[in-house]
Order: sequence, then structure tokens, then C-alpha cells
Amino acid sequence: MSKAMEENNVSERLDNHEQRINQLETNYGMVMDKIADMEKGQLDLQNTVLKEFSSTKDMLNEQNKLNSTLLEQMYGIKTLRITTRKDIWLGLLGGSGIVGVLSLIISQWQHILKIFGG
Repeated sequence: MSKAMEENNVSERLDNHEQRINQLETNYGMVMDKIADMEKGQLDLQNTVLKEFSSTKDMLNEQNKLNSTLLEQMYGIKTLRITTRKDIWLGLLGGSGIVGVLSLIISQWQHILKIFGG
């Protein structure tokens, strides 16, 4: 091969290499744009889901209130919402009353004495 052809071949390779680098840079920019668009789409979707969840939760709460009112008006059934331990204890003590508490203490008196070292 002659020296001129070899230099020409090297020159073509360099030009080809530059073209490939430019094409890669262009493709990389397009990929980055697509990723940014996907991230924006995911954020939009997340915001939509959160907004819809909130409105659905509000609708369910409103429906529960309406159901409670309907039960109370039609059948005289009052729904009880227990939210704390205090409500549970009040319900238990209120159901059995002071007599129930005293009878429990009397029936377990020996056990209570053992606990307190008596």
C-alpha cells in the first residue's frame, strides 16, 4: 500500500470517528430528554394519585357519617367509635358498673394480696 493511501485511510477513519462521536452525543442528549420527560410524567401521575386518594378518603368518611345517621334514624342504633384506651376502659367499666368492679376485686382479693406482698 502506498503512503498516500494509508494517509487517506487514516484521514477517513478520523472523520468517521468524529461523526460517530457527534452521533453519540446527539443520541445521549435525546436519551436524557426522554428520561427527564419520564420523570416529569411520574411526578404528575403521583400527584394525581395522591389527589384522588384524598378525595376518595373524604367521600368514604362522608358516607360513613351518612350511614351512621341513617342507622340511628331508622333503627335507633347509635354507632360507637372507640379511638383510645380510655374509651375501651370506659366501655368496660360502664357496662359492668361499680358493682362489677367491686365483685372483681372481692373475687381476686387473695391474688391481689400476693401481688402486693401481703
